[in-house]
Amino acid sequence: MPRGLPRATALESLRLTAALVPPGARHVPPRRDLLRAWPLLADLEARYGGRPVLLRGPKSPALLVLSKRDALRVLSEERDAYTPAVEERPFGLPTDVLRPAFIEVAREEAGELTDGVVDYPRLSARWQRVARRCVYGAGAAGDEELSRLLEGVTRAGRRGARRRQEILSGRYDARIIDHLRRAEPGSLAGLIAETPEAESRGLMQAAFWLMGLGVTATGLMQTLALLATHPAHRKAARADPEHLRACLREALRLWPPVPALSRVTAAGTDWYGTTLPAGTTVLVPLAAHQRSIRLPYANTFAPEIWLDGTAADEWWARPGCDGAHLTLAVGTAFLGGILRAARPKPAGRLLSAHRPLPHTVNVSRLRVTMRPARRKPAQP
Repeated sequence: MPRGLPRATALESLRLTAALVPPGARHVPPRRDLLRAWPLLADLEARYGGRPVLLRGPKSPALLVLSKRDALRVLSEERDAYTPAVEERPFGLPTDVLRPAFIEVAREEAGELTDGVVDYPRLSARWQRVARRCVYGAGAAGDEELSRLLEGVTRAGRRGARRRQEILSGRYDARIIDHLRRAEPGSLAGLIAETPEAESRGLMQAAFWLMGLGVTATGLMQTLALLATHPAHRKAARADPEHLRACLREALRLWPPVPALSRVTAAGTDWYGTTLPAGTTVLVPLAAHQRSIRLPYANTFAPEIWLDGTAADEWWARPGCDGAHLTLAVGTAFLGGILRAARPKPAGRLLSAHRPLPHTVNVSRLRVTMRPARRKPAQP
């Protein structure tokens, strides 16, 4: 066991592990775990001056990275020494060719959310149709069971129910295979069929994309709620797609869908005079860095930081993989499709523009009322 680094207590380790690395899931961990994690992260950073901290684990310790310098070391400077704990990118497929088709799908589906009250279940159901159509084509649009199976697999993994996870995974894979065989043009399945080197990993490719697109529903609902309570940004977002994209990126900064990036040491690695053995998990808590108290905009809705260069110097704001860019483009198109026809207005308790934004949000409580958009009078 490493001896030169500070160590969290057993209880601190348990709470942080539950919040940052839910077993078998890329989804956001339970809200209560994240609430417990925030004060612990701040306390550890203050207690040890930003030095990395060892968390106790059932099999081996994990290293929690708390400073910008150490985060850059893991993610940029020595990236070859730290491999992703899970696959984080779509294996090099040239997905940008699908952008126009995906954007059209998003705009089309968004048209169903321009009246009445929009809550998370309604928005998520419509966005999951976008995800299924993008990945498998129009033939999968109504396959709600596919999305339910994916959610079940994730939940079973989070709870450690391996037997149930295996059963649901088998059903999920069988359903994916049927959709992949259609290889619809304009879908990811069609692109996989046209790319010989990707076909052998088609099942994994498709699962990756459906999950990656699916979890964006939370960020979309949060963005819509923020726009409902920030009319100036709503007006700017309606007029400028770049401003709307900035609003979505800002919601994802405030409440990142993945609260921590996980890496594994590829070989013995020196940390402050202590050697961590190969296979040690290294955690970079994005949520803490993106809400650091050193940021003047930490707990406010500030889309302008993505437009005026303020965020350009932040390591966590650097461009991600092609998949992340495509997801942002599709998500922006989806929100744009809503805003072109309607304006989100507050309905019930929402995120306030007059007080600091909370570290966690229960999206099931977010609701907005869609009002018809005001149309400019025709020019004579």
